[in-house]
Amino acid sequence: MKAVPYISFGGNCEEAVTFYQSVIGGTLSSVKFSEMPEGEGMAVSGNWKDKIMHSAITFEDGNAIYFGDTWEGYPIQGGNYSAIHLVVDNEQDVYDFVDKLSVGGEVTMPADKTFWGSVYGSLTDKYGISWGIEFELK
Repeated sequence: MKAVPYISFGGNCEEAVTFYQSVIGGTLSSVKFSEMPEGEGMAVSGNWKDKIMHSAITFEDGNAIYFGDTWEGYPIQGGNYSAIHLVVDNEQDVYDFVDKLSVGGEVTMPADKTFWGSVYGSLTDKYGISWGIEFELK
């Protein structure tokens, strides 16, 4: 089994995933609502056709994060009950990702060495998504 986080946006998914991919890397793929087959019972209005139905950032190790805009008319209700937690391959990535992902957002725990044997930092980005970034020290 593989668990894949799926993050929903209220119309700005394309902007968000482009930003995320520029910071954390990976391969970005996206499908817009306008690319859905006709007659599948999932119609959207002209205002929503250019929004992202499904997007993925896939990493070399096969892990991925999924994203999408909600269906038109279904507002996003943000909360602090979940976060994307990345375990990165080197210590410097923790500092870099926290700095870059927090632009326009807020660092909730500055990146630093911790008592539990990791370098860790956390933030809420400009889209309201919470992130934890960690490198496990050997």
